[in-house]
Amino acid sequence: MFDLTNTEFLLTAGHKALRILLIFFGAGLALRLLGLIVSRLFIPNISSAAFYFEEKRARTLSHLLQSIARYLIYFIAIVLVLQEFDINTTSIIAGAGIVGLALGVGAQSLIKDFITGFFVILEDQYAVGDYIVSNEMAGTVEEIGFRVTKLRDANGILHIIPHGAIIRISNYTRGHMQAVVNVPVSYEENIDKVKSLLEEACIAIGQELPEVIEGPSIVGVVDFRPGEMVFRVSAKTVPLEQGKVEAALRYKIKALFDAAGIKMSTALIAR
Repeated sequence: MFDLTNTEFLLTAGHKALRILLIFFGAGLALRLLGLIVSRLFIPNISSAAFYFEEKRARTLSHLLQSIARYLIYFIAIVLVLQEFDINTTSIIAGAGIVGLALGVGAQSLIKDFITGFFVILEDQYAVGDYIVSNEMAGTVEEIGFRVTKLRDANGILHIIPHGAIIRISNYTRGHMQAVVNVPVSYEENIDKVKSLLEEACIAIGQELPEVIEGPSIVGVVDFRPGEMVFRVSAKTVPLEQGKVEAALRYKIKALFDAAGIKMSTALIAR
């Protein structure tokens, strides 16, 4: 005999399962739409958008906003699913607030992480893609959250730094960098000839390397040492490219000196 009770139960369960699936589907769709909206808002097409953010800062804010929204959507979806099982979510939310307050009293380091992270983002101290040094760790910023910064060093190791542990930040990506090369030359060499060759090297490197913003130029004789005088050449470069410019200058100067018979000092070329 056909049992109406079982049929009603199956229909009710089916409706609940369908609503739960719709909740998860809606949450996934909301996350996807949010990602598209945030990408268009913070990284727009310059020709068709009224606002434009610096690329690195845009990526930082984009990741941060998506992270906050993701947790909010997850929370709303969980609450809706619990309501489908007739669970009183009001008491759960109120209880979570009380527990959160109790944890906040004891979790001072966590609060410090959030406050410091807020000011890191507000003051734009660094952004995703910047090369920074924090305490004894150096690397490229991969992600910035309210609590931690993820830093990838030159060996590929990912460092997760709580914001509360950050004491000092050195950002190597903001503004220009300075390429400096010291050239030790024997006192026996003609100073005017040496200066002429250095000027030739500066002109050549300035034309060859797009990484050079200004210069290179000869600072002059910066030191007298036993058996040698030291010329200095400097240039403004794009961030993180000063090493390449310095290497190119050294190579060009050595080649020109060899061709002209200029003998450099036996001392090492050092910054």
